[in-house]
Amino acid sequence: MNGKLGPERTPAPTARAKRTASALSFQSLFSFKGLRLFLIPIVALLIYAGLSMMTASAEPDAVRQAGAYEATVTVDSGDTLWSIAENAKPSRMKTIEAVHLIMKRNGLTSSTIASGQRLVLPAKLSDSIR
Repeated sequence: MNGKLGPERTPAPTARAKRTASALSFQSLFSFKGLRLFLIPIVALLIYAGLSMMTASAEPDAVRQAGAYEATVTVDSGDTLWSIAENAKPSRMKTIEAVHLIMKRNGLTSSTIASGQRLVLPAKLSDSIR
C-alpha cells in the first residue's frame, strides 16, 4: 500500500514499454530456441521437396532398346497386355507369367498400355515369335 486507502494501481504501460514488449517477442524468435522452431520445419520441407523432385524426374529403370534376342511390338487399338502376352508366350508358359515378364522388361507398374506404344518382348517370349 502507498498510504492511501484502497488497492494499489499499477500504472498503464507507456508507449516505450509496449515497444519493448514487442521487441522482446521479435527477439525471442531469433533466440536459439526460436530459431530452431523456425528452421527445423523449413529444412524438413526443403529436404522433402528435393527428394520428391528427384524421384519424379528419375526414370524408373529406363527401358533399353531391344537386344539381339528380343522382339519389339507396337500396341494396336484394342490390344491389351494380356492379349499381347498370350500371342507372344511359348505354349508351355502361363499367360500371367508372360504378362509379368513384359511388364518387368518395359518398366511398367500397371497393365495399362496405349495404342502406338512400343513394347520390348523379353528373350524368353521372343523365341516363340521367330
